Amino acid sequence: MRTSLWLLTSLFTVTLAGCSDDGSDSTTTTTSPATMTGTGTEGTGTDGTGTTAEPTTEAPTTDATTSTTSTTSTSTTSDTTTTTTTGGVELTCDEYCGIYATACVDSNEYDNNQACLDQCAQWPVGDAGAIDGDSLGCRLYHVTVASTTEPLTHCPHAGPNGAGVCVDAAAPTCETYCKQYFSSCTKDLNLYVDDADCLAQCGDWYPGNVADVGGDTVGCRLYHAGAAMADAATHCPHAGPGGGGVCVTP
Repeated sequence: MRTSLWLLTSLFTVTLAGCSDDGSDSTTTTTSPATMTGTGTEGTGTDGTGTTAEPTTEAPTTDATTSTTSTTSTSTTSDTTTTTTTGGVELTCDEYCGIYATACVDSNEYDNNQACLDQCAQWPVGDAGAIDGDSLGCRLYHVTVASTTEPLTHCPHAGPNGAGVCVDAAAPTCETYCKQYFSSCTKDLNLYVDDADCLAQCGDWYPGNVADVGGDTVGCRLYHAGAAMADAATHCPHAGPGGGGVCVTP
């Protein structure tokens, strides 16, 4: 009987001890929910220490390098050098007369080289390579061409009267001059045989300008032929073929 009582007492004591241990040492662990990141679902829990691991979101970096294409436009410059048919000769009376003497042997309008130089000194210089107009440049162009081809065509253009090419469009004409001369200078003051003689001699002269009062030009003779209407004795010699010391080369 005494043994049964002891067993009951022991069982009661063990039961109480078990109840006490179960109520006092209870630990609750909370698990954080999964964190949604990015375009997919990534479950991120605790790291075992009770600390919730925060997701790291790294924004994609776009390293866009813009490549600029530099287009270099090469401009082609046309460096055109105009070479005249004068062949680069100097625009001088010496050059002109030297070429003329060689190129125009069969149609030379000058008595000698000095006569050529004297006539040339009256002309406007003009531009090298000019193909028409009253200038040394025009006459030099045509005499240079005559030195290589067709001298019978180009030598007259290169002469003092210009043959209708190297002449000013407003230049006085032989027809006007001769008509005025015969009206002013009659009888012994007339130095021509007839009108044809006047036109023939006049045809070799440098036309010049209507305002010329000196120089070996048609213009100078025309001026004095007009002035002879008031004083024939003085002006008719100046208006004649020899120029009377006035209408002559400087």
